[in-house]
Amino acid sequence: MLADGQGIKGAARKAGVDVKTVRRLLRSKVARKKKASKLDAFKPVIQKLICEDGLTAILVLGEIRALGYAGGYTVLKDFVHGIRPKSVRRAHLRFETDPGEQGQVDLSPYEVLFSGVPTDVVCFSFVLGFSRWQYIRFFLHADVHAVCYGHVLAFEEAGGVPEEILYDRMKQVVIESYRNRVVMHPLFNAMRLHYGDFKAVPLAPGYKEGKGKVENPFRYVEGNFLLQHRRAGFLGIDDMNEKAAVWLRDTARPRIHGTTRELPIERLDIERPKLKPLPAHRFEAAEVAVHIVGDDFCVAWDTNRYSVPPHWHGHQAKLRVLEGIIEVSVGKEVVATHRLRDTRYKRYILPEHEAEFREQSTSRHVLSEQFLRLGPAARDFQDGLIAERGGAAGYHISRILGLVQKSGGPRVAEALRHACRYGAFDYNAVARIVEGKPMAPVIAPMPSGPLPERIHDYLRGAGDHQRPLRAYQQLIHELNKDPNDNGK
Repeated sequence: MLADGQGIKGAARKAGVDVKTVRRLLRSKVARKKKASKLDAFKPVIQKLICEDGLTAILVLGEIRALGYAGGYTVLKDFVHGIRPKSVRRAHLRFETDPGEQGQVDLSPYEVLFSGVPTDVVCFSFVLGFSRWQYIRFFLHADVHAVCYGHVLAFEEAGGVPEEILYDRMKQVVIESYRNRVVMHPLFNAMRLHYGDFKAVPLAPGYKEGKGKVENPFRYVEGNFLLQHRRAGFLGIDDMNEKAAVWLRDTARPRIHGTTRELPIERLDIERPKLKPLPAHRFEAAEVAVHIVGDDFCVAWDTNRYSVPPHWHGHQAKLRVLEGIIEVSVGKEVVATHRLRDTRYKRYILPEHEAEFREQSTSRHVLSEQFLRLGPAARDFQDGLIAERGGAAGYHISRILGLVQKSGGPRVAEALRHACRYGAFDYNAVARIVEGKPMAPVIAPMPSGPLPERIHDYLRGAGDHQRPLRAYQQLIHELNKDPNDNGK
């Protein structure tokens, strides 16, 4: 009305307000302009980070400070509050619990990058109701073994077990539901009894507000931990869990909780004495089986075969499968560890096991110890065999050891002495001596002089067709050599 030319009194009367009010509004037109904010230049970037990327205000602060923002956090938080889309939430009653009274457990799936490859993982989360102390661990497959293992690790890190734990009706906990009761998974129930018979409370389907203390922290995990690594990702599941442990220790637990306004790590000191004490032994959450190590120095699991050191062949081994890892133990010693494979009817042999097998199977280096037990002649035979056969020596040694099982050690040792005498460094020569010559004293050295006409009698053990001509020439030279000619 003033802009249309009406007077102050007329405008006041027409608007139904006091004249002084009109004069005050008129004076405000010449008030100084609003001071520019340090945030103004970054508002388009903030708009994208909040509305498109879903970052929290604290993460946005780190992003824009890297771009040169020099302002404070409060003005940023107020701006973010005004532009963030509002979620619709139904009303529910908030409740608090005494120390040690209650915990809550839930699972949440995510897709993350493992070495640049999108990979599905599941986050196990455990929260103590009083302190809001949280434990998380990521799994590739959240079966009942993984869920029970998550409980074991959470209880050990918290230092005890609450009186009751709330769950939704996940299949890893509840396998059947009736009107007045539920049937729990046998492994989960065994774990529950092992840790002091704590009360497991499955909530009604869809009642997520009943365990809001564990549901709400998932948003914090998503908006802080996972967003920090959304671009670079992780090397693998082990790397992800290592970084999650650091994040819990340095970020999540020492922060001021939004509801309690205290640090969860400090409130845990109050809650821990009220928790049920841990048992003397850890609950075995892994899938366990016992198998005999086969002739191929492998153990079977789900149609595939996994190697162990070959010297454990024939022994009874304990297989422990958890978190995608198969661990093989003989007695109390862990002898092999493999990453579980999703293939069928394949054999997986670790390089170190293959190398040991090659040494043990036909290599003189491993068979030598057993072979040398046959006596002094075995060492002379082995030296000659290596000089003549080279890398094939292990094959001949292993075949000769097979003769020991059939004909006995003394007979084979006698055959080795004869074979050494005539330079017959060969399995077939030893076998013919064992089969065709009775045990007898070693033949006396050949007398000097002309070559005997019945030279074949001395070569009967080796067989005249088994030796090359040069070998016989060398033998004749040795027999006819004059001991007084100084070796010429």
